[in-house]
Amino acid sequence: MNFLRTRCAAALGTLLASVALGSLAPASSSAAPKPGELVVPSAAYPTVQSAVDAAQPGGRIALRPGVYREQVRVHKDLTIAGAGAGKSTILAPQALVADPDGLNSIVYLDNAAHVTMSRLSVSGPGSGTCERGALGAGIRVFGGAHLDLSHAAVSHIKDTPLAGCFHSANAVLVGDYPTGAGSADIRDSRITDYQGSGVVVLSRDSRATLLRNVITGQKTVSTDGIEFIDATGRVEHNIVSDNSCREPDPGCGTDFFRDFQHAGILAGPGVVVTGNRLVGNQLGVYGYGGLETRNNTIIDSDYFGIAFQDGRFTSVKDTIRGGGGGVAAVAFEVDTTVELDRVRIANVSGDRIGIFENPPFTAEVTER
Repeated sequence: MNFLRTRCAAALGTLLASVALGSLAPASSSAAPKPGELVVPSAAYPTVQSAVDAAQPGGRIALRPGVYREQVRVHKDLTIAGAGAGKSTILAPQALVADPDGLNSIVYLDNAAHVTMSRLSVSGPGSGTCERGALGAGIRVFGGAHLDLSHAAVSHIKDTPLAGCFHSANAVLVGDYPTGAGSADIRDSRITDYQGSGVVVLSRDSRATLLRNVITGQKTVSTDGIEFIDATGRVEHNIVSDNSCREPDPGCGTDFFRDFQHAGILAGPGVVVTGNRLVGNQLGVYGYGGLETRNNTIIDSDYFGIAFQDGRFTSVKDTIRGGGGGVAAVAFEVDTTVELDRVRIANVSGDRIGIFENPPFTAEVTER
């Protein structure tokens, strides 16, 4: 996934898994509405969008159990709470209407709105193709908006039939590239079965915090788990798996200078990457421009557990186990230096340390 050159840019731990799964347990749907709360469906508000349109800024909308087959546009501060992930579902309609930025999203936030969403699901699939009507995102955060998503699920964000459209069908898409602002706090949620990437955060004006989520690609087309491109934020204690190069994908391969690689986490300067569990990705972590990773467990990566490209990097107490290789240092446009501080690499079938240089640039790895 050498976007710097060509683009704009196995068991799970019992404790961590139980926290992530337990956090998604649905809340009771029998509680009485709170004062001022708009309830969907009801005689006054048969759809989510009708309640959104009627709500006062700062208001609260409660979704009863059910499937709401519609797109939802939010331009004001709101709280939208469901009866539980998997019980209250906003489902992509048969025909999608494009967002103001030209993408087709199921839920769209803009106008600097601060929107809290919890205990609900956002789901595809869409019905478009790469050429026309492709599903752009499950949740789109744009125009300075902020998403606070918790105890939720975003799933099946793909087209019918499934297709490898470039950066199409991202589960959560924040900001824009090269400019555009959005922000998100995403925690204790499941993001699964996406066609593009699980979470994408774009531009230096955008930020996101991802905490205790389960983010799982699928084994049919090439996917990425989490991408930060020029954006900043924190990626902590997530489980990210099954993001790799899938054939046929003519742009995909193991040559860092000519091919694209797919990663569990892609991040650069200003992003904290710590305490994550990365399983079965092509690259566990792909760092660019400068990054410190810490206390991550990376298992069975197809190519390398960690790849660092073009900058100064530090890996502290990361564990890489199984898979193809350990740590790759890639110098394509600038010299690259990598410091490995108490990093454990075991049972890899390929190179423990890989050096990839595009002369005159050099790559160096030191260990302590």
